[in-house]
Amino acid sequence: MKSRVEIGRVIKIISNRYTVKLENKSVIASPRGKLRLVGNIYAGDMVKVVYERGSAIIDEVLPRKNSLTRPNVSNLDTVLIVIATEPTPDLILVDKILLNAYQQGIKPVLVFNKCDMLANSEIENIIAPYKKHIDTAIISAENKVGLEQLIPYVENKVVCLAGQSAVGKTSLMNALLDLNLATDGLAKKGNRGKSTTRHIEMYEALGGIIADTCGFNIMTLVDIEPEELIFYYDEFIPLQSSCKFKSCTHTIEPDCAVKKALENKELDQGRYDRYVHIYQELKELRRKLYD
Repeated sequence: MKSRVEIGRVIKIISNRYTVKLENKSVIASPRGKLRLVGNIYAGDMVKVVYERGSAIIDEVLPRKNSLTRPNVSNLDTVLIVIATEPTPDLILVDKILLNAYQQGIKPVLVFNKCDMLANSEIENIIAPYKKHIDTAIISAENKVGLEQLIPYVENKVVCLAGQSAVGKTSLMNALLDLNLATDGLAKKGNRGKSTTRHIEMYEALGGIIADTCGFNIMTLVDIEPEELIFYYDEFIPLQSSCKFKSCTHTIEPDCAVKKALENKELDQGRYDRYVHIYQELKELRRKLYD
């Protein structure tokens, strides 16, 4: 007699226990064989579940359309990149998440939370380098201000919240879904975020699914060559043809149109500096790979 097979989505992972949302119910399942390796199954994965001796077994992970790692989540339509006044925005992390989103075909949206803690002009200074190229929203999850801006990005979508710990991702989940998930503030030492979310869990929201994560304090760089990085910066692409060298990386080359635009204050210096930082990281990764 063949085992009954059902297909569902992994919506919660704690240790080696996987909650799978099936058509009419949720089950806690264990992975089979080689799938037991840590990290082989992501939240958001579509999986085949079979039943053996009364237990649900994940028998197969279906192909992913995309994924983010550390923490691992897959099959996304949108990533809401949450920053706030406190902790101080880690914009290199923002740019790395953007890079991953572009490479994986996930729509990024930059969300500035805790807007009541900073003047509008100061918020605009932080998000201005991004506004021309990606969608942005200014909200207060605690006071439920501006949440309507997020509806088009969440409705009928599979969404992940990403960003530093303590920027208010869980508070945003509570505000959007009328939940009461535990939240925490900043660690006293160093003004860094304390992570309250210890696992990844997905919740139904506005006809779709939204994932709360345990924070992307470190973001793994995508597997691209350093010279390919230029194609992920929309503000650089129109200037590329004006550079002296067609393969200009906008770092050490002479007669670079991007650096001229920087001198004329047509581009944001901080965004460019972070580009160079990521470019150097990619070069170092390549050096270690081939040394």
